[in-house]
Amino acid sequence: MFLLFALITIIGALAMFQQKNVIVAGLCMVLTFFGIAGLFLMLSNPVAAALQIIVYSGAIMVLVLFTIMLLNSHEEEPAIQTRPIQRWLGATLIAVFGAFAFRIVMSSKALAAINTAAPPVPGMNLTRVGEELFRHYLLGFEIVGLLLLATMVGAVALTKKEL
Repeated sequence: MFLLFALITIIGALAMFQQKNVIVAGLCMVLTFFGIAGLFLMLSNPVAAALQIIVYSGAIMVLVLFTIMLLNSHEEEPAIQTRPIQRWLGATLIAVFGAFAFRIVMSSKALAAINTAAPPVPGMNLTRVGEELFRHYLLGFEIVGLLLLATMVGAVALTKKEL
């Protein structure tokens, strides 16, 4: 399952960079966010997976896509000239560096230490998130809330001509 979610994440990210249309690139980014949510599920953290889908795939991508559509900046200019040697050289270097990194990781002592007896990590739930948030990070939580409130007031003041 990990490899499936990792492939979804990597394919979505690579497809995002290969797109010439910004709207399609944004939708590929949503695919990447879903892959990351699956990885959070594999880490026994359904809260982070749900927040990944709700916040990033939902709210932020809608905001990004609306901004792109409102600014009408999704018109692409045609490429002046293609350089196939750069593509092949880049792909070759990525393959070489990727194989080198894979070899280093597989032969590392840290990976062998991880594969030995590791205690299971307790799963994350909403009760534990709430306790951590309001017990240890209350000041930061309140500051972020005030910042969001100030941002909303500023946005309303900028858009409304008569208050």
